[in-house]
Amino acid sequence: MSSESDASAGRRGLSGVGKPALLWGVAAALGVAIVAVVLVKAWPLLHLDISERAALSPDCDLLSQACSVRFSAGAEVTLDIQPRGIPAVHPLELRVGLKEMPSPQRVEVDFAGVDMAMGFNRAALSFDAETGAWTGQGMLPVCVRDRMTWEARVLLHYPDRLLAAPFRFVSARLGAF
Repeated sequence: MSSESDASAGRRGLSGVGKPALLWGVAAALGVAIVAVVLVKAWPLLHLDISERAALSPDCDLLSQACSVRFSAGAEVTLDIQPRGIPAVHPLELRVGLKEMPSPQRVEVDFAGVDMAMGFNRAALSFDAETGAWTGQGMLPVCVRDRMTWEARVLLHYPDRLLAAPFRFVSARLGAF
């Protein structure tokens, strides 16, 4: 009788050890599946299929005035960011004007570090029929560097294409320079 109860206890002990390992395996597989789904869904947001990119305008200082760039067909995109100086971690008023081009379905401004990846930072704009411009709010994230070169890319979404208008500027931490 004693050996029977010892064997029964041993079987219960082994089956008890297997269940947590199985649960951890299922949890790990579920975690991998979730990460895979997130990557598949996020890929189009992070890696845009841009049809045409306007040339940079090196003559304009976006920190002190609105700037414009042109596409090869002559269409013009103007970006204005307020307040001047474009401070980090402060609300920014964004205004995009379009000339000689059809109205897009959607307009966004994507802020990206030129020399340092700063994560996903994209602001969706709304069309203001009163002014005829696309407006919205954005914010530069905090940066550990004293000076940071940014590209504010205006993304113009059309049903059959995506246009990008790049604007570069350098931000400085207060008191850095």
